[in-house]
Amino acid sequence: MVTIYSLKTCPFCVELKEGLDKEGIKYTEKDISNKKYETEFDKISELTKTDSIPIMLIDKQVFAPDVSFKSIEEAIGLAKKFSQV
Repeated sequence: MVTIYSLKTCPFCVELKEGLDKEGIKYTEKDISNKKYETEFDKISELTKTDSIPIMLIDKQVFAPDVSFKSIEEAIGLAKKFSQV
């Protein structure tokens, strides 16, 4: 299961979601502007040492920009590799 922490106004988040859709990878989106995800996102940000988005959680692995991937294409590749399509 892929979970994406994102914002609707983030162009990188939109690009990632479009790429995952194109690859047929199912995901759950958690918009970090929603207060109900605030604590969850804070914990992940502390773990990754970044508050950059989009952050992907695939099963129990966390993938963050500039930590786990340098481009959206690379993020999509990681999602393909680590998720069950």
